[in-house]
Amino acid sequence: MAILLPSAVDAALARAVVYRLLSIGFQPPTRARLDEIGARDRFRVVTAALEHLLPSSETSASASVSADQSGLPSAAARLASLTPPEVDALSGRYWHLFGHTTRGLICACETEYGPDNGFHQPQQLADISGFYLAFGLRPMIAGEARSDHIACECEFMDFLNRKQAHLLDRLDADPDVRETLEVTELAGRSFLRDHLGRFGRAFAARVAAEDGDGYFGALGRLLLAFVDAECARVGVEAGPVDLIVRPEEIDETPMACGSADELIQIQRRP
Repeated sequence: MAILLPSAVDAALARAVVYRLLSIGFQPPTRARLDEIGARDRFRVVTAALEHLLPSSETSASASVSADQSGLPSAAARLASLTPPEVDALSGRYWHLFGHTTRGLICACETEYGPDNGFHQPQQLADISGFYLAFGLRPMIAGEARSDHIACECEFMDFLNRKQAHLLDRLDADPDVRETLEVTELAGRSFLRDHLGRFGRAFAARVAAEDGDGYFGALGRLLLAFVDAECARVGVEAGPVDLIVRPEEIDETPMACGSADELIQIQRRP
């Protein structure tokens, strides 16, 4: 039997759903956020999106899953098996893991990882901001988080995939959007190569190790498997799971995790 693959539009939307989960999931838990990602409904929408991204066939014997996708089914199953979390307990666990400053037990900001020199961090922050600004996006002024926070980077990939889906849907009727589509796809590939794919695996591995079978551990395993699949999909090398965190220095940067009510939202520039 032939392998049944999702349409390009449906696949882009499914990827956006997963990125949205990861963006919200790594923000301070609130009842509204948990409801938005379906945590009280055992993540049925996200699980369906993940299943949609995997090849399927009419018989299990004829189905094939690439090595880069093999972690997604187990990560999705683990997510769906979680007991619906209580906000207060989950919030306490969040702050224990990620802290109230840049350097919690687990660092959630990309530019804290990698070489220890005076140029790496500002260059990387400028590059990340450049990606956002190129699409008319910026972190909200009131936000206290940095643009390199894992939640912000996943939100940007959510945006790019939704934009791809919209452009793909218009392509037959308006061939002129092809150039914009190519720019959007290139941006997603470059952002994975240089940023989310570079540090996301190291962050995810730390979360999975620290939280074990917990809620955030499940999100960490999903992020690890999804970054692997995404990097393979666009043909870039994923970063190492053992990427080091820079030695801690006195840092007066505003809190990276934000308030309990708002971490970070990307919005269109006026």
